[in-house]
Amino acid sequence: MNIPKNCHQNLSIALLASLLSLAGSLSAGPQFGAVNQELRMNVRLDLNDVGGKPKVPKFRVESQNAGQDDLILNLGIMLANGRKQYPKDIVLILTDSQGKARRFDLRGPAFIAGRVDPLIVPLPVGSTFSIPVDLEEYWATASNEFAYKLKPGAYFLEAQFSGGSLTQQEANLDVKGLALMPYWTGSINSNRLPFEVAGK
Repeated sequence: MNIPKNCHQNLSIALLASLLSLAGSLSAGPQFGAVNQELRMNVRLDLNDVGGKPKVPKFRVESQNAGQDDLILNLGIMLANGRKQYPKDIVLILTDSQGKARRFDLRGPAFIAGRVDPLIVPLPVGSTFSIPVDLEEYWATASNEFAYKLKPGAYFLEAQFSGGSLTQQEANLDVKGLALMPYWTGSINSNRLPFEVAGK
Protein backbone atom coordinates (compact mmCIF):
# COMPACT_ATOMS: atom_id res chain seq x y z
CA MET A 1 0.00 0.00 0.00
CA ASN A 2 1.37 3.39 -1.00
CA ILE A 3 1.14 6.09 1.68
CA PRO A 4 1.31 9.72 0.54
CA LYS A 5 4.58 11.47 1.36
CA ASN A 6 2.86 14.22 3.38
CA CYS A 7 1.30 11.53 5.62
CA HIS A 8 4.78 10.27 6.48
CA GLN A 9 5.81 13.82 7.40
CA ASN A 10 2.72 14.39 9.55
CA LEU A 11 3.24 11.05 11.32
CA SER A 12 6.89 11.89 12.02
CA ILE A 13 5.95 15.30 13.43
CA ALA A 14 3.25 13.79 15.65
CA LEU A 15 5.66 11.10 16.91
CA LEU A 16 8.36 13.67 17.67
CA ALA A 17 5.88 15.87 19.54
CA SER A 18 4.73 12.89 21.61
CA LEU A 19 8.31 11.95 22.53
CA LEU A 20 9.13 15.52 23.54
CA SER A 21 5.98 15.70 25.66
CA LEU A 22 6.84 12.40 27.36
CA ALA A 23 10.40 13.52 28.04
CA GLY A 24 9.14 16.73 29.57
CA SER A 25 6.73 14.91 31.86
CA LEU A 26 9.42 12.48 33.01
CA SER A 27 11.96 15.20 33.76
CA ALA A 28 9.55 17.54 35.53
CA GLY A 29 10.04 15.87 38.92
CA PRO A 30 8.76 17.42 42.15
CA GLN A 31 7.07 20.80 42.02
CA PHE A 32 9.52 22.88 44.00
CA GLY A 33 8.83 26.41 45.16
CA ALA A 34 10.99 29.46 44.62
CA VAL A 35 14.67 28.83 43.92
CA ASN A 36 17.34 31.25 45.07
CA GLN A 37 20.17 29.58 43.11
CA GLU A 38 21.09 27.49 46.17
CA LEU A 39 18.16 25.98 48.04
CA ARG A 40 14.83 24.50 46.99
CA MET A 41 11.90 23.37 49.13
CA ASN A 42 9.16 20.95 48.21
CA VAL A 43 6.02 19.73 50.02
CA ARG A 44 4.56 16.43 48.90
CA LEU A 45 2.21 13.75 50.15
CA ASP A 46 3.94 11.00 52.13
CA LEU A 47 3.39 7.98 49.92
CA ASN A 48 5.07 5.75 52.52
CA ASP A 49 2.36 6.48 55.09
CA VAL A 50 0.62 3.14 55.63
CA GLY A 51 -1.95 1.73 58.01
CA GLY A 52 -5.21 2.72 56.37
CA LYS A 53 -6.22 5.95 54.69
CA PRO A 54 -6.36 8.73 57.31
CA LYS A 55 -8.85 11.60 57.00
CA VAL A 56 -5.94 14.06 57.18
CA PRO A 57 -3.03 12.98 54.94
CA LYS A 58 0.59 13.15 56.04
CA PHE A 59 3.32 14.96 54.17
CA ARG A 60 7.05 15.36 53.69
CA VAL A 61 8.99 18.63 53.44
CA GLU A 62 12.14 18.33 51.36
CA SER A 63 15.10 20.72 51.24
CA GLN A 64 17.36 20.29 48.22
CA ASN A 65 20.76 21.81 47.53
CA ALA A 66 20.35 23.13 43.98
CA GLY A 67 23.54 25.20 44.01
CA GLN A 68 27.21 24.68 43.25
CA ASP A 69 28.47 24.63 46.86
CA ASP A 70 27.75 22.48 49.88
CA LEU A 71 25.30 24.03 52.35
CA ILE A 72 24.77 23.90 56.11
CA LEU A 73 21.25 24.44 57.44
CA ASN A 74 20.26 25.38 60.98
CA LEU A 75 16.76 23.92 61.16
CA GLY A 76 15.92 24.32 64.84
CA ILE A 77 17.01 22.81 68.14
CA MET A 78 18.01 19.50 69.72
CA LEU A 79 17.55 18.41 73.31
CA ALA A 80 19.12 15.65 75.41
CA ASN A 81 22.33 15.60 73.37
CA GLY A 82 20.43 15.10 70.13
CA ARG A 83 17.94 12.48 71.29
CA LYS A 84 15.07 14.89 70.64
CA GLN A 85 15.14 16.98 67.46
CA TYR A 86 12.79 19.86 66.59
CA PRO A 87 13.01 21.40 63.09
CA LYS A 88 11.01 24.38 64.39
CA ASP A 89 12.40 26.87 61.86
CA ILE A 90 10.33 25.15 59.17
CA VAL A 91 6.78 26.44 59.52
CA LEU A 92 3.65 25.57 57.54
CA ILE A 93 1.10 27.81 55.84
CA LEU A 94 -2.32 26.17 55.56
CA THR A 95 -4.94 27.78 53.33
CA ASP A 96 -8.55 26.59 53.57
CA SER A 97 -11.25 26.52 50.88
CA GLN A 98 -12.35 30.06 51.84
CA GLY A 99 -8.87 31.35 51.12
CA LYS A 100 -7.93 32.00 54.74
CA ALA A 101 -4.27 31.28 55.45
CA ARG A 102 -2.99 30.17 58.85
CA ARG A 103 0.59 29.74 60.02
CA PHE A 104 1.30 26.47 61.84
CA ASP A 105 4.31 25.98 64.12
CA LEU A 106 5.75 22.73 65.39
CA ARG A 107 4.46 21.79 68.84
CA GLY A 108 6.97 21.54 71.64
CA PRO A 109 9.12 21.28 73.37
CA ALA A 110 6.72 22.30 76.12
CA PHE A 111 9.43 22.39 78.74
CA ILE A 112 13.21 22.74 78.47
CA ALA A 113 15.48 21.86 81.38
CA GLY A 114 19.02 21.18 80.31
CA ARG A 115 21.19 21.33 77.25
CA VAL A 116 19.96 22.88 73.99
CA ASP A 117 21.93 22.40 70.76
CA PRO A 118 21.24 23.62 67.23
CA LEU A 119 19.74 21.16 64.75
CA ILE A 120 22.46 21.36 62.11
CA VAL A 121 22.02 19.57 58.79
CA PRO A 122 24.85 19.36 56.23
CA LEU A 123 23.48 19.43 52.67
CA PRO A 124 26.06 18.49 50.02
CA VAL A 125 25.53 19.61 46.41
CA GLY A 126 22.64 17.71 44.83
CA SER A 127 21.44 16.13 48.08
CA THR A 128 17.98 16.32 49.65
CA PHE A 129 16.97 16.32 53.31
CA SER A 130 13.42 15.29 54.14
CA ILE A 131 11.30 15.57 57.29
CA PRO A 132 7.92 13.93 57.92
CA VAL A 133 5.00 16.25 58.63
CA ASP A 134 1.95 15.24 60.63
CA LEU A 135 -0.38 18.22 60.96
CA GLU A 136 -1.49 16.96 64.37
CA GLU A 137 2.00 17.84 65.63
CA TYR A 138 1.56 21.49 64.59
CA TRP A 139 -0.65 24.27 65.91
CA ALA A 140 -1.82 27.68 64.72
CA THR A 141 -0.06 29.77 67.35
CA ALA A 142 0.02 32.99 65.28
CA SER A 143 -3.81 33.11 65.14
CA ASN A 144 -4.23 31.77 68.71
CA GLU A 145 -6.01 28.66 67.41
CA PHE A 146 -4.14 26.13 69.48
CA ALA A 147 -6.77 23.41 69.01
CA TYR A 148 -7.53 24.03 65.32
CA LYS A 149 -9.11 21.02 63.64
CA LEU A 150 -9.23 20.51 59.90
CA LYS A 151 -12.77 20.12 58.59
CA PRO A 152 -13.55 18.07 55.48
CA GLY A 153 -12.73 20.02 52.34
CA ALA A 154 -9.97 21.28 50.06
CA TYR A 155 -6.76 22.90 51.33
CA PHE A 156 -3.34 24.09 50.22
CA LEU A 157 -0.16 23.42 52.20
CA GLU A 158 3.06 25.40 51.90
CA ALA A 159 6.31 25.28 53.87
CA GLN A 160 8.54 28.21 54.81
CA PHE A 161 12.08 28.08 56.11
CA SER A 162 14.00 30.98 57.64
CA GLY A 163 17.65 30.03 57.98
CA GLY A 164 19.86 31.74 60.51
CA SER A 165 23.42 31.50 61.74
CA LEU A 166 24.62 30.49 65.19
CA THR A 167 26.29 33.03 67.48
CA GLN A 168 29.06 32.35 69.98
CA GLN A 169 26.57 33.04 72.78
CA GLU A 170 24.13 30.45 71.44
CA ALA A 171 26.75 27.72 71.03
CA ASN A 172 27.48 25.56 74.07
CA LEU A 173 30.91 25.86 75.68
CA ASP A 174 32.16 22.53 74.31
CA VAL A 175 31.09 23.25 70.71
CA LYS A 176 31.95 26.92 70.18
CA GLY A 177 33.34 26.01 66.78
CA LEU A 178 29.78 25.48 65.49
CA ALA A 179 29.37 29.26 65.39
CA LEU A 180 32.10 29.47 62.73
CA MET A 181 30.23 27.40 60.16
CA PRO A 182 28.94 29.19 57.02
CA TYR A 183 25.21 28.63 57.57
CA TRP A 184 22.71 29.24 54.80
CA THR A 185 20.75 32.34 55.78
CA GLY A 186 17.59 33.73 54.25
CA SER A 187 13.98 32.73 53.72
CA ILE A 188 12.43 30.41 51.18
CA ASN A 189 8.94 29.11 50.37
CA SER A 190 7.99 25.76 48.94
CA ASN A 191 5.35 24.93 46.37
CA ARG A 192 1.64 25.13 47.35
CA LEU A 193 0.37 21.57 47.52
CA PRO A 194 -3.40 21.00 47.12
CA PHE A 195 -4.95 18.25 49.23
CA GLU A 196 -8.30 17.20 50.64
CA VAL A 197 -9.50 16.17 54.07
CA ALA A 198 -11.99 13.36 53.79
CA GLY A 199 -15.37 13.44 55.47
CA LYS A 200 -16.70 10.87 57.92
